[in-house]
Amino acid sequence: MGLRERKKARTRERLAEAALALFEARGFEATTIDDIAAAADVSRRTFFRYFPTKEDAAFPHSAARLERFEALLSQAAGAEPWDRAREAFLALAADFTAGRGELLRQNRVVAASPTLTAYELQVDRAWEDRLAQALSRDVGGPDFEARVAAGAIIGAVRVALRAWFDADAGTDLAALGRKAFALLERGLG
Repeated sequence: MGLRERKKARTRERLAEAALALFEARGFEATTIDDIAAAADVSRRTFFRYFPTKEDAAFPHSAARLERFEALLSQAAGAEPWDRAREAFLALAADFTAGRGELLRQNRVVAASPTLTAYELQVDRAWEDRLAQALSRDVGGPDFEARVAAGAIIGAVRVALRAWFDADAGTDLAALGRKAFALLERGLG
């Protein structure tokens, strides 16, 4: 990464951290984009170069995580779609565990905001859509079946994450994920 890219990455991280800190202190709804820009020592215009909406600033790594998920799904192209999905989510569990502090903070902010709770459903829907596309391509079956499987998997992942957050990220997220997938396999397999 060149100097320009490093500066952009630092500015983006500064904005994301300022947003999270303000959301924690004031709440999402009470925080303005101008507040975030001022806290990060950038202009309002600069904020919009990095985040299209205030909601996006609350989920600053969502797009990168989704890209990583897609890359993980495509890495094991020869494996069964179900196995690829499980392995991709388990790999992400390691990433989530490494970033547990920020994710716990983000989870508290989201839980306190009806706006962010609704936005999180949109984020989950994007993951579900990408997973359904991957399952549909590989299975070659009806799109409805791929969507049902993707919905079930995302639901199981959501429950595993909720259990992890409820334990203040003190449990083994990968173990929760393996347990969730085992339950689905018994019911769907």
